Amino acid sequence: MIQPAVGLVLGRLRVGLVLWLALWVLAPGAAGCAAAYRLDAVSFADLPGFSQDRLGEALKTFAKTCDRPLNATPAIEGFDRKAQAEACRAAREGKGAETPQEFFERRFRPFRIVANASGDAFFTGYYQPEVAGSLTRTAAFPVPAYGLPSDLVLLPPAKRTGALSGLIAARRTPNGGLAPFPDRAAIEDGALERAPGARKLVYLRDNVDLFLAQVQGSARVRLTDGRVLVLTFAGKNGQPYTALARVLVERGVATPAEMTMDRLTQWIRANGSGRGQPGDELLRLNKSFVFFNAHVETGVQAQPRGGGGAPLTPLRSIAVDKRVWPYGLPFFIDSIMPWRNTEPEPLRRVVVAQDTGAAIVGAARADIYFGLGGEAGARAAAIRHHGQFFILLPVRMRTGGWR
Repeated sequence: MIQPAVGLVLGRLRVGLVLWLALWVLAPGAAGCAAAYRLDAVSFADLPGFSQDRLGEALKTFAKTCDRPLNATPAIEGFDRKAQAEACRAAREGKGAETPQEFFERRFRPFRIVANASGDAFFTGYYQPEVAGSLTRTAAFPVPAYGLPSDLVLLPPAKRTGALSGLIAARRTPNGGLAPFPDRAAIEDGALERAPGARKLVYLRDNVDLFLAQVQGSARVRLTDGRVLVLTFAGKNGQPYTALARVLVERGVATPAEMTMDRLTQWIRANGSGRGQPGDELLRLNKSFVFFNAHVETGVQAQPRGGGGAPLTPLRSIAVDKRVWPYGLPFFIDSIMPWRNTEPEPLRRVVVAQDTGAAIVGAARADIYFGLGGEAGARAAAIRHHGQFFILLPVRMRTGGWR
């Protein structure tokens, strides 16, 4: 999910989490073609709680994304890039007497996203975990987190044939050809020991902590000397992702309602995550492997950057399917979930698409960023709720009204 520019993370995972995005490749209502949706025009009066939202926070989050170039835009009917640029310019410059509410109401038009028969959307939560680690390999910290290998290249769709069918990245061979990049099992068995540029950034406690960091796309690693190394997403090996929780459900270990990330990691560790043990064999079923950037944190704890490059804002930044929605667009969530404590309550607010994730599939799907560390993880763990999802599409301004 989190896909920033640089990052070294060290920390300690304190709590279990549900993190449904890690457990299921497709959430309820997300199956099928990612582009199968329609947009129903509504008014801002149709957005419950819109005028009660702290829209100044939403505007600041939107402005942060405007500091980054808009990613390649999927085909969205009614999307106007120039209108988006105008809104960004106004947000950055802060000109005029507009209140935050006026800013959104004058410069955007809301549409309800309808992508399934029920017409609702599915929401999950994510966060940046903390795990423990060491810059040198020791008996306590034997598992490396790797930097991006220099021979890993993105695979154009036209090249995804034959042995490369179904892959999104590949290894560039010495003779200039392309070959499948090693999967998780091969990497665990040493396939990157002599790979060009495959630098070991930090060593973690076990392959479960590595898996958690990879699922989230980033992690804070608490080093043995007290410093924090921030790991951030750099790329993937291009191999397919397998939802391990689904595997355990199919094996009868737990029901879907019982299968949380905590339950998954407990099962792996209880059954052994060492070479050849059942927990390790389960992890190896997921061929996908994430590589990281790294930096040592200095000063105040910083929020990670999302796939669009902007710093994430807790409860204002969301991950979306970037094949459907571009980064930088505002959305509105209307749902009831335990987002503040254990009791469900309305979450009705403007959020901004700033990130993506392999498990975030479809138009009516969003992953809400909750922040750093264990407390954020505990709250993110509880989120797998349905609700209404609206997109705010920009409109161009002119004297006296809209174009």
